[in-house]
Amino acid sequence: MPRLISRALAIGFLVSLGACTTVPTGAVQNTSKTFTTVVVDAGHGGKDSGTYRRSGPPEKMVALDVAQRLAGKLRESQLKTVMTRSSDVFIPLDERVRIENSQKKAIFVSIHFNDSRKRGIHGYETYYHSSISSELANRIQTKLMTIPHSANRGVRTANFRVLRLASYPAVLVECGFLSNRSEGNQARDWEYRELLADRIAEAIVEQRYGSGVYRPSGRLALELQPASAGPAAPTPGTR
Repeated sequence: MPRLISRALAIGFLVSLGACTTVPTGAVQNTSKTFTTVVVDAGHGGKDSGTYRRSGPPEKMVALDVAQRLAGKLRESQLKTVMTRSSDVFIPLDERVRIENSQKKAIFVSIHFNDSRKRGIHGYETYYHSSISSELANRIQTKLMTIPHSANRGVRTANFRVLRLASYPAVLVECGFLSNRSEGNQARDWEYRELLADRIAEAIVEQRYGSGVYRPSGRLALELQPASAGPAAPTPGTR
């Protein structure tokens, strides 16, 4: 009998441990088709510069610029937007979580740029935690793949705090590697950042309203080529 009890306790422990590795479906509201608000999160900021490489501007600056452009495009598509930061300030992760979870009928989209010690690594990645967020993550990744010369590093699950603690569908988008010379140089170009925002906005609007609905105010017709080095850092919001 003691052996049976020990075995039962061990099995119960393993089951409970497995349950802790993912967010229970019931804990996240599925607003992926009904959301009216998009919480746009520009990664890093203030004292936290994020990725910074000689081949590209500080991550906090380009992430904010893409986030601002994205928010503008979503408002043009009749979606309410809330930004976790709209200037170069430091916002703790717990405060970002509080902002995202204070909204009703919302989704959360966090904008970042990537880094690697291997300079040859490049491409886009989109992360999610709850299974409810997987459709949105895949849609965003698919739209990013329409950008010329893009590389697909896939859609992945991650335990990031802003994703793990979200009450609504939440994704984090890595918009290329600043450590890669080509993508780092592209990030300096406002047209490239505009294109990133355009593709992410298109995915979000189609997620809510369906295909063919998105009408950008000024879609870029110019096919992008690898950018040459420009200013050391962009000014957020300039065009």
